[in-house]
Amino acid sequence: MNTPKAYTQGWIEFYKLRFKVTPDVLIPRPETELLIDEVLNYIKENKKENIIVLDVGTGSGAIAISITKNLSASQTNTQIIATDISKEALKVAKQNAKLHGVLDKITFIQSDLLSDLDPSTQESTGLFPTQDDNLIIVTNLPYIPTERIPYLDSSVKDFEPFIALDGGEDGFELYRKLFSQIVKKGWKPKLLVGEIDYTHGELAIYEAQKYFPKSNVEVIKDLAHLQRILKITF
Repeated sequence: MNTPKAYTQGWIEFYKLRFKVTPDVLIPRPETELLIDEVLNYIKENKKENIIVLDVGTGSGAIAISITKNLSASQTNTQIIATDISKEALKVAKQNAKLHGVLDKITFIQSDLLSDLDPSTQESTGLFPTQDDNLIIVTNLPYIPTERIPYLDSSVKDFEPFIALDGGEDGFELYRKLFSQIVKKGWKPKLLVGEIDYTHGELAIYEAQKYFPKSNVEVIKDLAHLQRILKITF
């Protein structure tokens, strides 16, 4: 059996931090660290007050926790919210948050993307302002086309959770759903960054501009020079 080392040892290093991982969560990859860089740079450069960072599909919690741990002393008023559809994944994320001493600084909510996030619900009351002028959305949604999953390395397809890999027919279905939910809720984030498949550059730009026609959209390459990060500024 080609069990991933991260699962056998029970942890992996990500953004210079050690995270617990189980088969209930996707193993964080180095390229995902670019998402944290983009969020931290935006916060530093814009120097806004009362920023809300929403990590959609948090998995092990690596993104939300890494952002929280790397905020400067002047950014302690930044609010971090992490969601996932999986109860099991949220358990792992909370364990990691406790391990790194930030459990009290992150609000964890079970939600299918943004479906269960609404200012009118008890769980979300007070989390979102009426005008989301300081909202940042960061996400690493599943983006592998369904038909490509059987051809992935066995260490991925046979061990990592299918729900964390499958991006639907063309791999971009969950991003379309997220974009649609943002529009329907009338949210006005300042920044949205998401990890995408290396083949999705043109598609990601097209879809982002379709849902957010007044936004600025770009795709950032990773260290392997592959299209990897979709960045939308509003």
